[in-house]
Amino acid sequence: MANPPPSSSSFPHSTHSSHSTNGIDKSRAPVVAVPLLQPRVAVALGVPKRWHHTLSACRLLSIAPPICWGLRFALRFLVADLLRLSTQGRHGRDISPYTLRLTETGLAIIWCCASAYLAFFFTDCLMSRWLINYTPQATVVRLFTISCAFAYLTSWTVYLTAGSQDPGLLLPAWIGIATILTTCYHFTQRKIKIRKETFASVSVFSIASFLSMVALLLHSHSTRVGYQNIPLVAVVKWACKVAGHIVVRILGVTMDLDGL
Repeated sequence: MANPPPSSSSFPHSTHSSHSTNGIDKSRAPVVAVPLLQPRVAVALGVPKRWHHTLSACRLLSIAPPICWGLRFALRFLVADLLRLSTQGRHGRDISPYTLRLTETGLAIIWCCASAYLAFFFTDCLMSRWLINYTPQATVVRLFTISCAFAYLTSWTVYLTAGSQDPGLLLPAWIGIATILTTCYHFTQRKIKIRKETFASVSVFSIASFLSMVALLLHSHSTRVGYQNIPLVAVVKWACKVAGHIVVRILGVTMDLDGL
């Protein structure tokens, strides 16, 4: 008598493997729609909604130091130098020292924004790890603590480098801060393969470095004799002059330079 054909229950491993290879398990995974300001990991882990806003607020605290000790000083230097540059240009005086200050101030703004981006990514990755291993209460305490530590160290770095007094000193201060943030991020995440965040942190640092190199090269060539004869330079100077007048009008800054 012939044996009956084996049933599907006799080969549970082959059945599951065929499903996994066909991608059925992946298709059954629920797609979580998360608003931009809510932490995605908290939603995926089922953290109660009452903690979402608190976690988001503590995560956003990481960008406060670049705004308070970076962008605030840089914008003040930028407006002051634009006014000085406009006044010196109308009187026919040498404006080369102010163009260098404008270049340094613009690069300082770029590195402050890069530092804010890196700090947010670093804090977001730490929050993801802490939510997996700790309760939401403990995660909030850790996020608030690391944001306070970052603010304290940032304020002392800018103070010790005298970055609040000169844009030429503010730029290296924020380059150093961005370098430290990138190093700390890769050091803490070296055991976890998060390609997206790692690629983003490297891209931000690389883009800021490239823009700094291009800006310094442009300034170096602009000080040479004969660059005024290049049509592109004339167009860029005209565009910068128009942009400067627009910025001054939007900010409502007067031309009184006595307090600068």
